[in-house]
Amino acid sequence: KSEVTAQVLDLKVSPVKIGYIMGSGDKVPQAIQRLGLNVTMLDEKMLSTGNLNQFDTIVVGIRASQVRPDYVANNGRMIEFIKNGGTLITQYQQQEYVRYGLPPLPAKMDGNIRTVDENAPVKILQPTNSVFNFPNKISDKDFDNWVQERNLYTLTSWDEKYIPLLETHDEGEAESKGGMLYAEIGKGKYVYTSYSWFRQLTVGNPGAYRIFANMLSLGAKKR
Repeated sequence: KSEVTAQVLDLKVSPVKIGYIMGSGDKVPQAIQRLGLNVTMLDEKMLSTGNLNQFDTIVVGIRASQVRPDYVANNGRMIEFIKNGGTLITQYQQQEYVRYGLPPLPAKMDGNIRTVDENAPVKILQPTNSVFNFPNKISDKDFDNWVQERNLYTLTSWDEKYIPLLETHDEGEAESKGGMLYAEIGKGKYVYTSYSWFRQLTVGNPGAYRIFANMLSLGAKKR
């Protein structure tokens, strides 16, 4: 017996050029390709000497700060990429990310604060932010039917220049706004997002695709 599940997604994405720094292993690059975008995997040579400004958006894979010493060593180039007008999206990292001083602005991660209930309510804190409006209009329905968890390894305190975009927490737990932070630095944009995109995109969750497409599209204005 063979079964195939197909999803037809109502979404748009800007024609941005994507660079991807693979971490411990995920299938997010394949998900980005399903959006019709080209993805260049960034190896050690590209991170150290390559022309990063050719990309509109660079995505950092899960736990890259733990398993990619070349990423850690060249983090300064990531920050310059943002200042020059690029968009950097960093998926969840463990505590090495903060301990090595990798965030472009100061932040702390005290323990592993996460929301394990995949159905926990999610509050959009900045409804006018581009992440929730361009090119797809995001609503509460885009957080339906998630799998396994909402987020993990959220930041617990941060520089005032960061803007928290979402809030979610398990029932009986304290409010948590550190799972998705946005900042404009120089000419570019930075997003730290510990929401479990690597799980949602793998199973074809429509809302996750729509939100991730919006994050990728933040780099559209660079050109």
